[in-house]
Parts: sequence; C-alpha cells; structure tokens
Amino acid sequence: MKRANPVGLLSFAIATIAVLGGLGLWKGGLYMNWYEGDVLHLIEIVMRMAGGQVPHLDFMTPLGILSAWPIVVFVKAGLGVGTAFHAAQIAVALALLGPILRAAYSRFAGVTAYLFVLLMLVLPLALVHGGTDVSVSFSMHYNRWAWAFSLVALTLAVLPPLGARRQSLDGLLIGVLLAAVVLIKVTYLVALTPAVILALLLRGAARTLVVGLLAGVVSLGIVTLFLGFDFWVAYARDLLVTAQSEIRPHPDMPLGEMLTAPLLLGVHFLALAAVVLLRQGKRRNEGLLLLVLLPGLIYVTFQNFGNDPQWVLWLGLVLLMWRPDPGVANAWGWELRPAVTMTAAMLLALGAASFSNLAYSPLRHAAVATATYVPFFPRSQTHDDLFYPREMALEVQFGFKAAERSPRFALDFHEGDPAKLPTVLAGETLETCQLQSGMLTWFDQTARDLEKAGFADGSRIMVADLLSNMPLFSDSIAWVEGGAPWRYDGLPGIGAADYVLVPLCAVIPRVRQLTVAQLTEREIPLREVFRNDLFILMESGNRDQAIASSR
Repeated sequence: MKRANPVGLLSFAIATIAVLGGLGLWKGGLYMNWYEGDVLHLIEIVMRMAGGQVPHLDFMTPLGILSAWPIVVFVKAGLGVGTAFHAAQIAVALALLGPILRAAYSRFAGVTAYLFVLLMLVLPLALVHGGTDVSVSFSMHYNRWAWAFSLVALTLAVLPPLGARRQSLDGLLIGVLLAAVVLIKVTYLVALTPAVILALLLRGAARTLVVGLLAGVVSLGIVTLFLGFDFWVAYARDLLVTAQSEIRPHPDMPLGEMLTAPLLLGVHFLALAAVVLLRQGKRRNEGLLLLVLLPGLIYVTFQNFGNDPQWVLWLGLVLLMWRPDPGVANAWGWELRPAVTMTAAMLLALGAASFSNLAYSPLRHAAVATATYVPFFPRSQTHDDLFYPREMALEVQFGFKAAERSPRFALDFHEGDPAKLPTVLAGETLETCQLQSGMLTWFDQTARDLEKAGFADGSRIMVADLLSNMPLFSDSIAWVEGGAPWRYDGLPGIGAADYVLVPLCAVIPRVRQLTVAQLTEREIPLREVFRNDLFILMESGNRDQAIASSR
C-alpha cells in the first residue's frame, strides 16, 4: 500500500486548522442559535474556574477539568468568552496535531490518511455538537473533544504500523491521550480502554502497552501533584451522584430505544456484519477486537446527548485498512475483500450527514446575518462577543399545565407518577409552569429585579431549578460555594446559600419540584422575603447564622 506524503499531510492539516479556525474567528465573536442552557452551564464552569475555583472541589460537575480549562486560559488572558471559545478549539486542534499526524502517516495509506486527518480535526473545530440540525452552538463541545482524543488513541492501538514499529512513541501518545480523556469525560476511558489493551496484546505490542500505562499514570500523577488526591475523590463523588440522578437518568434516548433507533439500527447491524466478515476473511483478531470494541462505542454514544455516533466514519476508515487479502472467500463463495469494502462504504455513507454538519458549521457561522443577533450578556463589557438570535433571546414564553387551570383536562393518566407531582413551597402549591423560550431575558430580568429590591448585595443565591447562574447576569451576586452549574441531584451548595430563589416558571419544573421537596425533607429553614411575577425569594437560615457569627 502506498504511504501518504508526510509533507502533504502536514500541509493539509495546517490548512484545515487555518480554514476552520479562521472561519470561526471571522465574525469577531460567537454567534450561536441553539442550546443556550447548555452554554450557560459551560460559561458558569469557565467563570468559576477563571475566578480560582476547582471543579469537584469547589463546585459539582461530572465533567473533567480539561473540558473547560482551554477556554479558561483565554478568558483569564482577557478575551471575551465568545472569542475564547474559538481560540480554545484551535488550541485543542494544535495540541492534537502531532498525534493525529503520527496516526495518519503510520496507520493509513493513500487518501484514507487525509480523510483521517480531516475527521480528527473537524471534531475539535466544529461549531455544533453533531446531528443534522442546521445550527451553531458550543454546547456539548466536550463530547467532540473527547471523541477526537479517544479515536486517535484507538487508531494507534488497533491498527498495526505500516512501516517501522515505534512502540515507545505510540505508547507515550496513547497514554497521554487517554489521560486527557480522563480529564475531559471519563466515560470514554471506561468504555474504550478494554479494547485498547486487547488490541495491543493481540498484535504483540507489549512495550506499547507498558509505556502507555506508565505515560498515563505519570500524566495523572502530575495532575495530582497540583490538585491533590482529594480532587480525584471529589471527581468520583460527582460521577456517582450523576449516575444515580433522578433528574437525568440518561442524557437522551434510553439504551434499548437507542440500539434500535432508525438512524442507528443500520449502523449497528453493519458493525456486527463487519465482525462476521472479518472473522471469515482470516482477520480473526480484528473481528474479535471489533466485537469487544463495539459495546464501548455504543455506550459512549448512549451517554452523549443527541446519541450521535461520531465513531461511524472512523470505523469505516479502519475497516478499509483491515480488509482481507484478495482472493479470500467464505464458505458461501463470497470474496471477502470487496464485502468488507462495501461494508466500510456503507458506514462512511451513514456517517456522512453528521460529519458534514460538523464540517461546514464554521462556514455557517461565518455567513451568519449578525443584524438579527443580540448580546448574550447585555450588560457585560468584557463578554460582549457572544450573541444569540434576537427573537429567541428576547421573546419569553411560558407553558402551563392545562389540567391545573381547567378541570376539563384533569385526566388521571399520570396518577402516582412522581414526575407529575406539584411543587409545594411552605404549604403553598405552585402552578406547574415551564420557561419555554427567552431564558436569557428571564435571567437578566430576574437579576435586575434582585438588584432593584436590594438583594444583590454580594449575596449567594441558589436557584431551585436546573441552572443556578445569577452571577453571570449581575456582578453584585456571588457564586454559591459548592453549587452545581447543572443540577443532577441533591442540594449542592445549600449550606453556603444566603437565599433560595424559586422560579414561578422553571426551566425544568421537575427539578424545581424535587429541589423544593428536598429542602422540605431536610428541614432547611427558609423564610419568604420577596416575591414578584417571576420568582419567590426565600431567605435561608444560613444567612442568619453568618450574620450572627460576624458580630
């Protein structure tokens, strides 16, 4: 097989980063139009870290520190958060450049090497999480980043080198890449590491395995020197809380539905067919490896919002390198090299829609009509480079439960369903109401109301909802120590909160109901001090204790 030109690969990679990264920076900020709640959650993590807080130790999140740290670096350097997002993506792509080129040149032949480079660089540089929605957003970026790191490491493990073996180099790269995955989203490591180990053992790369383990341990050991052993204990605790969450037991479709979903069923059948064809084509180790790897790939897909299988194109490219030799046939007389080739081609076709959406999202961003956008944070002078569509930002819409307003719709189909229980605050049953649009305006107006009423005096305000990010909208409100940018379970930060703000229309009414119920169960002392048409503000007994102790 003809090897790719290394100079050509390097030039192609640099050009890809320059074009996709440059298109992202073209508008001088980030113009997004989807998933503002997820982006608010990310920005809270970034701002907390920029202020010196450490994930898991100072606030609750199942995401690793590396999922936000590249953005934090640029925010601390003085960039607005919109530009910092783009700069962080380019930095991640540049960090991956060496491992990507090593994997492309040593594992793929001809045009497949260029396709691999393109796929691995599109993942960190895209401006949408995947799928086929024509949108721009930085939400769930950590999934794209983790896929890129994981797939490069998998490539170095599962494919033998076409030229000279450099086991120590490959082991070093695999170890560092997987250590980075631990610090982005640990699910990937848990699901995919068994296949990495099996692949190295099957092809006799014991030195690669040993060096990889050492490199990973040393990398994480360095992190421990800076953050301490308690960091890992807190990280594990956050992961356990998330795994046991009542609020979000799974990010999207249940596992059974995902396995048989129309957009994924064909992919799963093709992958299983590839296992059979490889085994019949005297590629028994490769078939076994794919059989072991497939559950991990599917599980990661299940764990990611949108259930977007970013591994499909990668598997198609790998199958082209795993094809049986010409002339090898199975018991039915099928020649297996073209059979595997066709399977790979079908996988490439099925993965093309999501990939093309990722690939041209920076172009879509560069072509956006900026006149229809407004600032994400209307009162921020530093972070005035993040924008959202005017109508989606400003038009606030509430959704009410009809059964609570008219007895004609009071059906009993949900009797006994805990998810349908009303919110009862201090004996008062609140109407079930959901904030359906205009989230940014709701938070901004709530912050202004708190300021006008005199409660934005450096106080720490916990919101009884999915998001609790009032400091993003008012410099006079402080972060709740130990709080959660995205509430998965429990009452994180309640011990440090001065006030609990209960929205009359919640982002997720079920979260409001559970939060208020847990406040009642734990007998947290609360006293109403203010209410308007948006929220009820309850003063926490913690505030009284803090004032008393300061006297």
